Amino acid sequence: MSGDVIAAEAIRVRVPFRRPVVTSVGRWSHRESWIVRLFDAAGAVGLGEAALDLDAGEGAAAELAQLVRETVDLVCGGHGLPSAAELEAAGVAGRALRCGLDSALLDLRLQALAAPGGAPRSVPVNATIGFLEVRETAAAARASVAAGFGTLKLKAGPERDTAALVERVAAVREAVGPEVRLRLDINGAWDVATARERIAAVASFRLEYVEQPIAAGDPSDLAVVREGSLVPIAADEAVGSVAAARQLLAARAADVLVIKPARVGGPVAAWEIAALAAAAGVPVVVSTLFETGVGIAAALAVAAGLPAVGGGATVPPAHGLATAELLEAHLLIRAPRVVHGRMIVPEGPGLGIALDEEALRRYAVEWQGRRP
Repeated sequence: MSGDVIAAEAIRVRVPFRRPVVTSVGRWSHRESWIVRLFDAAGAVGLGEAALDLDAGEGAAAELAQLVRETVDLVCGGHGLPSAAELEAAGVAGRALRCGLDSALLDLRLQALAAPGGAPRSVPVNATIGFLEVRETAAAARASVAAGFGTLKLKAGPERDTAALVERVAAVREAVGPEVRLRLDINGAWDVATARERIAAVASFRLEYVEQPIAAGDPSDLAVVREGSLVPIAADEAVGSVAAARQLLAARAADVLVIKPARVGGPVAAWEIAALAAAAGVPVVVSTLFETGVGIAAALAVAAGLPAVGGGATVPPAHGLATAELLEAHLLIRAPRVVHGRMIVPEGPGLGIALDEEALRRYAVEWQGRRP
């Protein structure tokens, strides 16, 4: 990565969730990430966000912070941006930073292009329903459908037994009817035997897919779960990089790939994975790591620019981008809107977003770099 970037800022923010996010791997009260601003010689500003998985741990967070500080110092010292290969060599933290940098560079490149004409573009998105008590889960599902969502993603995995899972899924299906698409996101909570048993138990509820039923690891294990499954299998946490996606596709381990730009290295890496998946006839779903509006806008640009996907799907899958409302603040003057289950691509220059400077200062816990 290079170009005419002459200065950089990185702001570490900590934004509380409106209510704790609970998955099979933990419970979180806030989202911490880095907002990246790149300044070019023409006076334009590009925005990006670097975020880790919520359960990445303190070590990865410290590595990311060090990389961010070093990169800002390099740019402000006139030495340019690190290369994609250098960041890939830094592993999880490097891919997170690459996402922030590549998103900001994409913002700058799009600003240099003429604004697209015609009707506003949009992509279908799913509603996400957290791990709640059965009655609350059904109520949240009804409310999401009433708001216009045609696809629901239900967080699952911590249920004490198969019967409890069946009860939750049955309650949601009864609440929303047979036509609404329903996904289960397990976040890797099951082993292979449990996954086979529980997927078979909920197969009659017309699930679109079960996402990451077992922990990321050897793709052959996920392929075993997929073999003979009556429900399509999606890989999420297992799609940790371009190389990991290649392995999953080679092993025929998933019917769907869930691509999180923040995890795999940003827009360029996400589009590379999507092209590989399209060549294999595997649909992709673009999703977030619960970033602020900055990361969501970049992921939305990725979803809007996906290559054509094979696999026989007549209706494109909904993407997992409607997560801004889970946070106390999205940090933008105007976040991308969701209308009738579709997220509208902003019409402004670049990614079409602008930071709410007051909100940024309110949630900032560290500020690195300078403006030109």
